[in-house]
Amino acid sequence: MADSDSLCVHAHAKINLYLDVIGNRPDGYHEIETIFHSIGLHDDVIIRRRDNRNIKVHCNHPQVPNDVRNLAYRAAKLLRDNTPDLSGVEIEIQKRIPVAAGLGGGSADAAAVLWGMNQLFDLGLTQSDLVGFGVQLGADVPFCILGGAALGCGIGEVLTPLLPLDEAWLVLANPGFEVPTAWAYQRINLSLTKPKKNVKILACCLRNGESPNFVTHLYNRLEVPVFAKYPVVAELKGKLAKCSGSYGALMSGSGATVFGLMQNRSQARLAASNFESDFAFCIASPTCRVGLHIS
Repeated sequence: MADSDSLCVHAHAKINLYLDVIGNRPDGYHEIETIFHSIGLHDDVIIRRRDNRNIKVHCNHPQVPNDVRNLAYRAAKLLRDNTPDLSGVEIEIQKRIPVAAGLGGGSADAAAVLWGMNQLFDLGLTQSDLVGFGVQLGADVPFCILGGAALGCGIGEVLTPLLPLDEAWLVLANPGFEVPTAWAYQRINLSLTKPKKNVKILACCLRNGESPNFVTHLYNRLEVPVFAKYPVVAELKGKLAKCSGSYGALMSGSGATVFGLMQNRSQARLAASNFESDFAFCIASPTCRVGLHIS
């Protein structure tokens, strides 16, 4: 949907194919190494012009706030405050991505607002400009603007694009509760011996289009504290890994969503249908080459 006064942006979720925590930072963030990948699951973010400079947000999910606590609201305010004479907007978020689930839903919505307002108001901002705004909102927002696949360093904002997977199919499952991101990062013991995994090997596999070879290099350090406190997430990972046609499984971000990489679309959909009654959220989704697009 797009006209002179409104547009609808598909804001795609992300998964982490690799996530390691390297160290602490004085600003309270953590240094990480990660590989992001966009997936087909998306929210719809509808942006409409307003005659005044006010910002209004509403969402079909009861847990999503409609004020400054919402990243999409803060994204609109950031652009408005940095752009003279920019009018206000009304933002409608139709949620499909689970909330606080390790899939970057809030970051994707914020990215959609930055990108969508740039389109709607013809602001002429470059992708680099938008990323600069995005990092002020959250560590995952820059990738959600870039989309596709990327190696992320720093807090995740230093991005090196990689070759996206050719429509690999996933089963995404969530047990129905939230894992606080800050809590998961605070429980990491940085003195422990590092795992025998190397983000550079996985990045090289993606860069060279060696899709079958990357599965053995999947890794998420946050699984250690999350699995210890929430063993049901570890059980979920085990079930997805044992599915017929599964290459492997991994928790995304700080959880509690786990994804299973499947051999093809039919096996992904069959597995998802078999698990629908077991988990609060379970769908099949392909990977995606973009993070945002107008419907």
